[in-house]
Amino acid sequence: MGDCAGLIGLREAELTSRLGEPARRRTVGADAWLIFDSAELQLRVRCAPNGDGRTLRVASWTASFEKGFETLGDAARSVGLWPMAGPDESADCVEMPLIRRPLPCPAKGTVYSLTATVRYGLFTRVSVFDEEPDWL
Repeated sequence: MGDCAGLIGLREAELTSRLGEPARRRTVGADAWLIFDSAELQLRVRCAPNGDGRTLRVASWTASFEKGFETLGDAARSVGLWPMAGPDESADCVEMPLIRRPLPCPAKGTVYSLTATVRYGLFTRVSVFDEEPDWL
């Protein structure tokens, strides 16, 4: 489950083919939340309706780490997003509890939004959203 690069935009069936069946699935409105667990992390994936109205596709995901990481590079590398999530930062130097970055996706020719969360002096979560950054 460590390579989360390329999850955005996958149909739900493609996601489960890649990661296996989720530990839990919950429907909220038209969205489905799929939870995948491993010893290293919990991956929460939000699937939203696709343009065709029949299928769901991955709109966002959050990896919550069992053990945090001292650097953004290590956190991003653990989910297959390094070096796209660069430049590197140390968690103990982050002033706000969130780092927000544009995340280029060369394979799809687009840019997504990445948020990394710092808690207790470590990067504890990484999230990716299917929208371009609006904070730049």
